[in-house]
Amino acid sequence: MTTSVSTLGRRAVAAAGIAAVGLLGLSPVAAAEDANYGNIKENATGSLTIHKHIQNDGTRGTVDGQGAVEGGQPVAGVQFTAYPIDDIDLKTAAGWTTVSALAQDGAIPDSACADPSAPALAGRNVNSGNPYRSGDTDPQGQATIAGLPVKAYLVCETKAPSDIVQKAKPFVVTIPYANTAPGEEGNWLYDVHAYPKNERIAVNKTIEDQRNNGYAVGSVVKFPVTSTLPALDASAYYKYFQFKDQMDARLSELAVPEVTLDGAPLVATSDYSVEISDQTVKVTFTADGLGKLKAAAGKEVKAIFQGKVTSAGDGTIKNTAQLISDTTYATTPPNPENPPLNPPSTPPTTPEVQTKWGDLTISKVDARDPAGSKAGLKGAEFQIYNAATPYAGSCDGATKTGDPLRVNGETTLTTNEQGVINIGALFVSDSIVDGNRDNQVGATQRCYVVVETKAPTGYVLPQQAETPVTIQVGQVTTDNITIENTKHAVPNLPLTGAAGKVLLTVAGAALLMVAIGSVLVSRYRERKRASL
Repeated sequence: MTTSVSTLGRRAVAAAGIAAVGLLGLSPVAAAEDANYGNIKENATGSLTIHKHIQNDGTRGTVDGQGAVEGGQPVAGVQFTAYPIDDIDLKTAAGWTTVSALAQDGAIPDSACADPSAPALAGRNVNSGNPYRSGDTDPQGQATIAGLPVKAYLVCETKAPSDIVQKAKPFVVTIPYANTAPGEEGNWLYDVHAYPKNERIAVNKTIEDQRNNGYAVGSVVKFPVTSTLPALDASAYYKYFQFKDQMDARLSELAVPEVTLDGAPLVATSDYSVEISDQTVKVTFTADGLGKLKAAAGKEVKAIFQGKVTSAGDGTIKNTAQLISDTTYATTPPNPENPPLNPPSTPPTTPEVQTKWGDLTISKVDARDPAGSKAGLKGAEFQIYNAATPYAGSCDGATKTGDPLRVNGETTLTTNEQGVINIGALFVSDSIVDGNRDNQVGATQRCYVVVETKAPTGYVLPQQAETPVTIQVGQVTTDNITIENTKHAVPNLPLTGAAGKVLLTVAGAALLMVAIGSVLVSRYRERKRASL
């Protein structure tokens, strides 16, 4: 059977907007197809070339692939599937009448591909058992479905990267397709080009300035996680939206103190829930919260994750977060999936951030102890301060600034029975570039000042009570310090005590011996004279 181009052409042109009108172009254009006026080639095969890009990014393309295409951000890794619509016969006028009807607003529901295993058009026989699939779009965002017989097809986006939060709307394409390019009207195209759109989403992470949260063990580190929300189509809804953060084992008392949308706080339990399991923390939005996210296109949603530092360990605490989200086209918002039923295996992930810490051991000893390992002194009290120039090349001569730091909540630290204080973690630096922070990116050491405020009982404070210290990243023994104390001076004792008695006794004994000697000498002389 043959069909008049004048009849079918008008109907095809009426339907052409289904795949081309309003779509944006990107990528190199295809070679021009030979003109095909007149009757449809009923036994021909054609192709559909997809040009995949971010929504509202780039210039318009044309259905024949020949339109000027400039700019645009391509999307790689997307697959499309064309499902034959078996009850539309393009070899008949009735078939083209049906295609024309599908060009009307709302005729192709946005939810037609909500279930890729069973795509549906009301009143139409969509053959899901005989699909034609593309490969992944290439780095230029292009993929082709080849070998398409003359027929109408429902085209669905059936695979997308995890950072694509809104898939392309379903559309219908015909092989052949009436060219709508200027000056080419009425020319049959068997190699058709379409330009479906996506919305991409990203997630970012930083670290709050540590001066706001403390510098020593027991202080919290806060990790704000943010995402700028895309503009969803009116009939697109979030199925789920979740921030997920795997926290380091050296962080305890994990929490999410704040979740905001465009700077305004959201309500826990009403807008979102927080789940903490081992070291994994999840913020999952509720139905109310998802509705607010959809209505806030272009706004920033933020969740702050935090944990308390318990030790320095190797010195580097690393952190990343993930955004797990998906949307669907529907007539009403779906019930949120919690947990997500089919989350992406590689969701959008933040760049890694790092916060670096070191430890310090203070030893208090007796300066006069002659032993090689001098006796430790308990009861000495210390405070630790930031140095006025924390990232000086040398910490020698560092001076204190500000208030004493809190170490596990205490500003005064006391030596134990062994005369030791161990500070399990002191902040060194982090990976965040910001000239207004108390931080030097990449620094491996930081200066602090230790001040002895009370000597052990029986001892005096050293003349120099302030001791500069260099804190290096990790558990490093070379930055530990030993501080000596001397005993109090005691007054001289009067010699009437036990020692005085000894001296008097010795002196008396000496005098007695002199007297006895004198007597013996005198008697010897008398006997000698008597014998003469």
